[in-house]
Amino acid sequence: MSSIPFAYHDGHVHVFPAQWQRRIYQWFDQSGWRLFYQNLLEESIWQHIRRCGADGASILIYAHRPGVAREMNQWLFDWAKNRPDLHLYGTVHPDDPDLSAIVTQALDEFRFAGFKIHANVQMVRPDDPRLDPLYEAVIDRHRSVVVHAGREPHPNHYVGFQYFKNVLTRFPTLRVQVAHLGVDETDDFVTLLDQYPNVFLDTAGVPGTRLNLPDGKLEKIIQSFPNQIIYGSDMPILEESVESHRDRIWKAAASPENQRRIFRGNLERFWSGSE
Repeated sequence: MSSIPFAYHDGHVHVFPAQWQRRIYQWFDQSGWRLFYQNLLEESIWQHIRRCGADGASILIYAHRPGVAREMNQWLFDWAKNRPDLHLYGTVHPDDPDLSAIVTQALDEFRFAGFKIHANVQMVRPDDPRLDPLYEAVIDRHRSVVVHAGREPHPNHYVGFQYFKNVLTRFPTLRVQVAHLGVDETDDFVTLLDQYPNVFLDTAGVPGTRLNLPDGKLEKIIQSFPNQIIYGSDMPILEESVESHRDRIWKAAASPENQRRIFRGNLERFWSGSE
């Protein structure tokens, strides 16, 4: 099922417990989305990506309310146990009273790669001081964070470029992957790449049915910053097939060198913390 001549990595995959995943699908359906994969749950999500040609992935979860992060992290750890091809990004909620303890368990006991922060869904600005213990712990352990900080596809007052930039002002060495190329403030997020070598942008769902860029924009970004763009699908939150979206990114990457960077090498550097 893969037109790519090597096994690639997917830097943006969501896998939740089945009951949570069904609620997520229901929410998107009620919001007018027509998801291509709304029958896939848990293991079937990862197995589909493997059939498409991937041999490694970042698995992301997030808690939409306080009091469930510890349970979700435990589930993720158990689900992915003994799978070194999966790099796990756990969750906390800013209103969790035991936030620091949850962070410590995820990083030290579960050995997670880091955390996913979904500013929109979790209703927390990335620069909220309640998240500082998370950022400090991630930096101290040379791990990373994936952040949905861009305003699309559901703008609210928790998302936006300036809130994210405030985080880097306080934590300039933070290794962070900005989801969805920061749409619809992509140009602003791109300005950070020169100054902050630990900042990466992922392609999850972009360009796609909800998260769009002007024609030629992705190609120009890749040409300018080929070492800081990570391929991600956003699986299973897609209104098209993984292959259709993936192949557009492959075409935009253009050269064999950049294709290998974006579909494999950059994510490996992000996971490992190497320059």
